[in-house]
Amino acid sequence: MASKRLNVAGILIILVGAFMLLSGIASFTGNTQGFGGFSNDISRAFGGSGNSLNIIIAVIEIIAGGLLILSRFVSIGALDSFLRIAIFIFWIVMMVLSLILGGNINNIDTLGWWISLVNQSIILVVLWMIKD
Repeated sequence: MASKRLNVAGILIILVGAFMLLSGIASFTGNTQGFGGFSNDISRAFGGSGNSLNIIIAVIEIIAGGLLILSRFVSIGALDSFLRIAIFIFWIVMMVLSLILGGNINNIDTLGWWISLVNQSIILVVLWMIKD
């Protein structure tokens, strides 16, 4: 297995992978203060933190984050491009769930909603940049 060269795109992949990994872990522990309410919004969209769908989303985040980080150090072949496209689509769904279905549709005019939108959009753009 060939090792990949680490450049700015590689660093961005590692950072986004670490964010997803930590976000998934935070969803399990309930310690979501540093995530700008993102995990809380997802939780609220599905009726509380103990919901099985929240657990599934947390597991997907942990796996996706781990695979993104792993993909920078180990060649995973054709799975690499499929993985990045799948994570990109997953993140769009997560944005819709947290920003619209998480009870935040009434708060669009608040600064917190816009900050959350910008934060999640930055991750989405990085995922778009690295999908090739």
